[in-house]
Amino acid sequence: MSRIHTTAIAHLKINEKGVSESHTLREHLQGVAEKASTFADEFGNADWARVAGLWHDLGKYNPKWQEYLRKSNGDYQENSDGEN
Repeated sequence: MSRIHTTAIAHLKINEKGVSESHTLREHLQGVAEKASTFADEFGNADWARVAGLWHDLGKYNPKWQEYLRKSNGDYQENSDGEN
């Protein structure tokens, strides 16, 4: 059985202690939207840049992509009981 996660992630990395740390997809999208909006405000397109930032990684919500991210970054157990 696949490991079930309730929070979508954008990125996983292993910290200096060997522990997997995640950056939630929601935090990532909001951060990119804010940064893009700030840059684009200079030429009057902050609203469009915010939308582009919010949408740029939406495909990562796909369960198969989430599984891929976790498998490729060591946060996956094939025989897990489904707990986080």
